[in-house]
Amino acid sequence: MDFKKAFGLVVFILFVFFGWSQDETLDSIQSPKLVVKGFAKKDAIYLRWGVDDKWAWKYGNEYGYRVERVTIFREGSPLETPERVLLTTDPIKPKPLLEWEPLIKTNDMAAVAAQAIYGESFSVNDESENLFMKVVNQSSELEQRFGFSMFAVDQDFVAAQYAGLGYVDEEVKQGERYLYNIKPATPQEILKIDESGILIAPTIEQSLPKPYDFAGYYYNNAFVLIWEYDGLLDFYTAYDLEKSEDGKIFSKVNDAPITKLAITKSSGISFTDSIPVYGKKYWYRVKGRTLFNETGPHSDTTSVIAFKELLAIPQFTTNNILSEKEVALQWGFPKDEAWKLTGFDVLRAPKAIGPYKEVATALDKQTRSFQYNGLETINYFKVRAHGIAGDHQDSSPAMIQPVDSIPPDKPVGLQGKVDTLGVVRLSWDPNTEMDLKGYTVLRADRDNQEFTRLTRKEMSETNFQDSINIKNFASKVYYRIIASDLRYNESQPSDTLVLQRPSRVPPTSPVFTEYELLDDTILLKWTRSSSDKLVKQIIYRKDPRSDNGLWENVYETEDVSITAFKDVKTEPNTTYSYTITAMNTAGLESKPSPVVSVATPQVLLKPKIKGFYAQVDRESKNITLTWRYNQPKVLEIHLYKKENESNYSIYKTFKPSTGQFVDTKLIPNSNYGYGIKAVFTDGSTSQWEELDIKY
Repeated sequence: MDFKKAFGLVVFILFVFFGWSQDETLDSIQSPKLVVKGFAKKDAIYLRWGVDDKWAWKYGNEYGYRVERVTIFREGSPLETPERVLLTTDPIKPKPLLEWEPLIKTNDMAAVAAQAIYGESFSVNDESENLFMKVVNQSSELEQRFGFSMFAVDQDFVAAQYAGLGYVDEEVKQGERYLYNIKPATPQEILKIDESGILIAPTIEQSLPKPYDFAGYYYNNAFVLIWEYDGLLDFYTAYDLEKSEDGKIFSKVNDAPITKLAITKSSGISFTDSIPVYGKKYWYRVKGRTLFNETGPHSDTTSVIAFKELLAIPQFTTNNILSEKEVALQWGFPKDEAWKLTGFDVLRAPKAIGPYKEVATALDKQTRSFQYNGLETINYFKVRAHGIAGDHQDSSPAMIQPVDSIPPDKPVGLQGKVDTLGVVRLSWDPNTEMDLKGYTVLRADRDNQEFTRLTRKEMSETNFQDSINIKNFASKVYYRIIASDLRYNESQPSDTLVLQRPSRVPPTSPVFTEYELLDDTILLKWTRSSSDKLVKQIIYRKDPRSDNGLWENVYETEDVSITAFKDVKTEPNTTYSYTITAMNTAGLESKPSPVVSVATPQVLLKPKIKGFYAQVDRESKNITLTWRYNQPKVLEIHLYKKENESNYSIYKTFKPSTGQFVDTKLIPNSNYGYGIKAVFTDGSTSQWEELDIKY
């Protein structure tokens, strides 16, 4: 096959996989993760799965996966006995190489996936190898195969099916809800890979969202297009960018899929396009592509024009009067337009309308300040920026008045709105004084109360956002604006603006998206509430063995960015029900989410570890943990740790003979939790034991 043609599209993705050590061995792998995604249509369910580890991928290709469908709802009611069907009598594996040949001729992603799975050699060296490729080729061949394969199948669902990582269930019925379990066929003694599942129904019409926050701008001789990426990861893995010269007929710009190849601080993604013609208007839009070869609706259209002429003007920042005759002028200029500069001039006039005369010429393009000695009673200054196209742009005039005791005019046009969460947005008309420094915002909760300042220093904007307590018994809130000049003369307060406080509206509910069984724990994942001003998320659990049958609060967090929780306090052979709510700043709690039920496997827990004790030594800055356990056939001891309100996670693994550990990774004035359990050679575990420490 012509692998090099397809390889040219995705060679850059290897940077994503540099985090793996070349010395990594199979013995060092612990619990690879199997992730399942689904897409519902009216008459079919599309499934995709993948692993996060190269060894799990290798053995998945060799032994395959089984797909089980469990019918749990019919016509809106849960079934007393779920109906289980094994959809794959034989494990799903990559198709034989000969069956790939017709697909490879028209599908570049299939060519990449087939080469990764079946190619005799996966070296990407060539005679013109550059420094980048030398670094890339230091990664192991298995890492390269795994990385290229997973990237390729993420871009094409047909390639994913051929690679044994996708399945379409067409024997589905309206009104039923299914739990699909993907079970690795890899023997446990070779590599343990936990099964994973997803809850989905064909009756749910999954409409795809359009990309948002799409914008384009001209920067440094190129068009830069940006849009939100991380916020739509649950829907799209790649994007296509389209361009038009008339705003009606669009054509695709990119050859390879546009995708983010690493975790970044920014949640957005960008694409740089060349400029065919300066001064001409172009239109752009973007479309998302899913794991299942579905294309979503296009984004809003944005238009951009490229100019070599200066599009920005200088702006005075601070002007300090040094004496009755001398002033230090300072200005700024946008960095993205600075490449067009050739220099600056400074101009002065006795009136705002001029005429202006040059007092400094041909200042270096890096200059941002000038000291003038020759002030009169009233002075107006401008900065003129010269560009490479022979054009220029003048700043707005700045008035310099050595002596000034006249305050600004009283601000007018004050208006505002309060939303349901208590967020207040104010705006007012700008003052016209040339020596205006800024504005101060004042607020009162009652009409007879003294107003208090909300801004520490004067602000130049004519809008302001405030947040009020909607639990306050007062039904109204009062605002005023004061203007100040450069001599700190204050105007009379504006007319008082009276706003009504909002009514109380609870937030929308979070929704569970999936769960996983991890040994003796249950991992829950959800999509957070779409409402603003959230302060808390609460998970409730119902235990069927409970005498009262009530819901129990098992998890509560004020970090509303968290979307996953591990329930470690579970018993084997038990079905637990979960629901989740969100709370806003007003203390209003959302309606409970739809219930998710999870059954734990039948596992016989061994006796818990005895004598689990902690000794705190604040002088030596450590905590000494001790324990004892004499049960036979112990494989290893697992120590878990959590900090403050976080969840437990595995911290250390010890040999069975170990009975002590000194923890030095501590932060003063923190609360720590430690949990411990033993793992036996037959895969069973001991009961959970934990303790809390205030350090």
